[in-house]
Amino acid sequence: MRQQDINDTVRLLKEKCLFTVQQVTKILHSCPSVLREDLGQLEYKFQYAYFRMGIKHPDIVKSEYLQYSLTKIKQRHIYLERLGRYQTPDKKGQTQIPNPLLKDILRVSEAEFLARTACTSVEEFQVFKKLLAREEEESESSTSDDKRASLDEDEDDDDEEDNDEDDNDEDDDDEDDDEAEDNDEDEDDDEEE
Repeated sequence: MRQQDINDTVRLLKEKCLFTVQQVTKILHSCPSVLREDLGQLEYKFQYAYFRMGIKHPDIVKSEYLQYSLTKIKQRHIYLERLGRYQTPDKKGQTQIPNPLLKDILRVSEAEFLARTACTSVEEFQVFKKLLAREEEESESSTSDDKRASLDEDEDDDDEEDNDEDDNDEDDDDEDDDEAEDNDEDEDDDEEE
């Protein structure tokens, strides 16, 4: 591992995720896998915990949240959310129901998670994971379609602007011709006098 990669990860955790130096040290000791993770993915994983799940910095560190895959995190979190067993806290950090602890969501086996936290069957969770994967695929494809459509619109706009500029150039040429003709007429008038 290059020193630059380590520095980049530390910088991301401190500057973009706003962890303290102590918290970064704990993260690197308890979740060394973050050093090999794509920085964009690592930042997104933090943002998911902080903004979507409402988890604060100390709990992210204590639960060793960053060592888990985003797929596992999202599957379990969204499953609990749709079951009505997890709620994103409001701006004051309040929920109408008590959320399960992060360790009971992530730091347990799937069987234990389903039996104790979700209180559902393995079959239900398997079906949910397939549906969630399909939803995410559809979301990604519609996002890429939207991006393509946006790019096409931008190209069309550029073409229209180019055409407008060409039209303006032609108008300018016409005006120049008119002015030249006016000047010629003025000169003819001067000569007649």
